[in-house]
Amino acid sequence: MVAQTYHGSQGPPHTYNHGPGQGPVLPPFSSISSMGPPAAHTNVSSLRYQAQENPHSHPVSRNQASGSKRHATSTAASANSSDLEDEDNGELPASGLVAPWEVLRGLADVAIERAAKENNGDSSGTHSRTRTPSPDRQGRPSKRRKIRHNHRLTFPDVVTKNIISENEARELFHTFYSGCSTFLPVFDMAHDTFDALHERSPFAVDCICMVAARVRDGGDAPSDVYVRILEEVQAISCATLFAPVMRTEAVQAMILVSGWSDNGWLSGGHAVRMAMELSMHKAWPRLVRRMKAHKADPVEDRELIVAARTWFCLYLFEHQLSYGTGRPAVLKDDEAIQECRLLLQHPLAIEDDMRLVSMVELMVIRERINNDMSPIEGPVRDEHFARLREADTEFTTWFKVWDHAFSQKYENAAFYRQSLQIQHLHAELFHNAIALRGINGPEDVQNMPAQQRQLAIRSIQIARQGLEITVSSPTYREGMKFAVHYTHATATFAASFLLRLARLFPNDCNMTEIREQVQKLANLMSNVPGKRYALTLQLMLKRSKKRKPGSSSRSPKNTREAHRPMAMSLDHTAGNVTGTGLIPQQRHQEPFSPQYDASFSDQMHNQHLGPGGVPHQHMGHHQPQQMQHQQPYQHGIPEAEHIWRGFEATANEQLPVWISDQSLGGNSFTQNGMDAFLLPNDYMPPAPQIW
Repeated sequence: MVAQTYHGSQGPPHTYNHGPGQGPVLPPFSSISSMGPPAAHTNVSSLRYQAQENPHSHPVSRNQASGSKRHATSTAASANSSDLEDEDNGELPASGLVAPWEVLRGLADVAIERAAKENNGDSSGTHSRTRTPSPDRQGRPSKRRKIRHNHRLTFPDVVTKNIISENEARELFHTFYSGCSTFLPVFDMAHDTFDALHERSPFAVDCICMVAARVRDGGDAPSDVYVRILEEVQAISCATLFAPVMRTEAVQAMILVSGWSDNGWLSGGHAVRMAMELSMHKAWPRLVRRMKAHKADPVEDRELIVAARTWFCLYLFEHQLSYGTGRPAVLKDDEAIQECRLLLQHPLAIEDDMRLVSMVELMVIRERINNDMSPIEGPVRDEHFARLREADTEFTTWFKVWDHAFSQKYENAAFYRQSLQIQHLHAELFHNAIALRGINGPEDVQNMPAQQRQLAIRSIQIARQGLEITVSSPTYREGMKFAVHYTHATATFAASFLLRLARLFPNDCNMTEIREQVQKLANLMSNVPGKRYALTLQLMLKRSKKRKPGSSSRSPKNTREAHRPMAMSLDHTAGNVTGTGLIPQQRHQEPFSPQYDASFSDQMHNQHLGPGGVPHQHMGHHQPQQMQHQQPYQHGIPEAEHIWRGFEATANEQLPVWISDQSLGGNSFTQNGMDAFLLPNDYMPPAPQIW
């Protein structure tokens, strides 16, 4: 049936041309109701958590899902990884990608012994069980390195360790599947229930509970439950650096660690390496061959569908990280994701697969546009503007195709369709911003070519439309509290960019209305786990409101030394703030420690304080040669007013990009991506981090 309903190849992901008389072709979405229950449109995922958590109903085991012959690969790869490598004769095994060094194995042994001591030798049933070797492997001679893999890391999950109760864990799973899984759908709520993961993967249980606990905290300071679960996630995350990857769930869990972290670049890259070790990049090509040969099977294909979906998420998320940080993406548009629409034809497709596939296709378009406009460090050329006009057409076509598909199941106000509009608008705005990066003041506006001016006016309209949906759509506002870091960052970037455009083109927009919309977004960010973004917007608004109508862009030529922010120290007993003058702080990178003080407050006030009560802050690229200072905290969060005081008298040309209201990014945008428009983490309280 797949070959009959899918009319030919999807074709190169970069084209939507289908010949005369034939519109864009998608799978038959009339049967899409089988991919999930009808939408109720009341929240981000339509109250989709309806999984039957029957402890007696276990998922199909990996041993049953594959009875085919296995390659004799190194034990550095997963015991299950060969299931994805069958039928790939002659290809490099997964072990060839990792080649661990003996010295790292020695460190792994130390970690194993330490974990065994800490857990008192507890090997409860929550950890992954060793796969029974097949008879044809039992007669083979053992390799020397296999001896080291007889040791298994044992990490009981947070329920087994009595950190949270089983009832609370089930509530957190409900929260996760009510919205979080929509943004990175690596888990299937019908298959990956609490009971199933409690048996299969302590790491997955801990990560799901960690994400949901942070969402539950909302705009408040991290709760004790969240911090304690995070400690457990840290311990297992560290172990994955040196121990072999044994299960697919470890990769899925690491994706969650990265997705809901402010600094997910390293952990996201680590998740990619873990997936390659399990040969997940080979899963989709093999599954496509099976589907085209009419061999799709809901039992035999379970492993392949999970691996393929996980790889799609990795491709999507790694490119999101790339645009967020300005660093190059590693994963490319290749056979591991091509023809991804076919996923929707598989009987194991889930409700969020349609959103995932649409986002993968959009990211393929963006990857090609980004490549065509590279290198972005040089001047903007005429061909760049021509390419952006073509991109606008591609984005519009993508949106029409997928909005029509979603409209067959969801009303226009549903989260999925509102999110589709946001993705379309932000993709266009981001690539437009690349062509506007050289604008740093009214003088540049006066000298800009006509096509660049038209692009700027178009960008104002795009940003305003996206901001309106974000703050006014009930379903999208609800979805923001579940969202990953990237979603919060893109909304903040769009609002910050809009304020700058309004400052440079005051006759082409209503500044008062724009400030009101940005204030609404800042309020929204204050009520979700996005205080860094709320502070960014609050500071931008302070900068924008400080200017009088018609004021000049240039400030007096004051020196940077005269306007350094005042260093502040805290009286921890009385909560009073006292100025201590200018205390230079030398930047240093604090190494990650797998253990830290359980008390968030103690860590913030003691571990990171230097002489005179001033923290060892990081003087990053956002503030060259400027002094860092301790901020007064309200419930562990710095107040915008106190940060603003350090910049209130600073000259325009000396302001960092993230708080400037007249720079459209410049070199900082090309080097750091959207992070150039966000408040540096140095201003946030020293929070526990994964890396």
